[in-house]
Amino acid sequence: MPLALASLLALRPEPTRRFLTAALPLDRLALDTLTAAGVPHYDGAEFLRRLEGAGELAAGTWATEAREAYRALLDPPRRLDRLPEQERPREKALRSGIEALADDELLALLLRTGGGSEGVLEFARRLLTEHDGLPGLAGLDVGELCAAHGLGPAKAAEIAAAFELGRRLRLARRRERPSLRTPEEVVAALGPDLCALRHEELWCLPLDPHSRLIGEPRQVSRGDVDGTDAGPRAFFRLALAAGATSCIAVHNHPSGDATASAADRAVTQRLVAAGRTIDLALVDHVVIGDGGRFTSLRRTDPGLFR
Repeated sequence: MPLALASLLALRPEPTRRFLTAALPLDRLALDTLTAAGVPHYDGAEFLRRLEGAGELAAGTWATEAREAYRALLDPPRRLDRLPEQERPREKALRSGIEALADDELLALLLRTGGGSEGVLEFARRLLTEHDGLPGLAGLDVGELCAAHGLGPAKAAEIAAAFELGRRLRLARRRERPSLRTPEEVVAALGPDLCALRHEELWCLPLDPHSRLIGEPRQVSRGDVDGTDAGPRAFFRLALAAGATSCIAVHNHPSGDATASAADRAVTQRLVAAGRTIDLALVDHVVIGDGGRFTSLRRTDPGLFR
């Protein structure tokens, strides 16, 4: 989730930095302690309320991850004109290869310039922080990118185009009919598309007798953050239309947690039973989270497939 005070560092930099400079060294925050450190009472009360509302502060105690993230935000700006030439993103890419660049450096190459008082690297870092990293940024459409502070239509379109090119490249590679014998191969084929979504989707992967994907993955249904309809009729209609001899179900968890729920196991039982009646086996049900995390129900609950 985006940090509660991240956007205020751009909109109200001085009071936000003053508050964080006073608050971050403290293991326990209290309004009187902050005001004694020079934070105005109204700023301290507002920022504490925002931190508590976002779950970044509980009973006056920092959430560790939030504290470290704010410390990173307060690092001195990484402006290109202050970096040695060999450490600038373009020169670094030409010297060491594009894969040597960090996420903020890759984004800075696309942005080319910063905004307002921000250098381009600082700007890129803020965008990644506010939108939960590359997966969150990739999940925004052009209109949502335009609304991001400091991004105009031209830069928003360029960033969206870069993510779309990556998505189409993955689709082009799928046309080679990849083998999907393991859940790791399933995640490699579909995970990059699903992990960035903010809603849940169910997909059917139809397979030939050699466990290779037939054509493209088929989207069965789309839901919201709480789930999606997973009726066997719609699922197997797509598998039968592809001429599949077996199939795999895949869905994502927008929360990023790939742990299979009781509902996921119940859906798997329904699909296995339905597939058995039409002699079209469901060989696995893979739940995809973020960061490469996944659950294969074939591995964790093999009894569901008997």
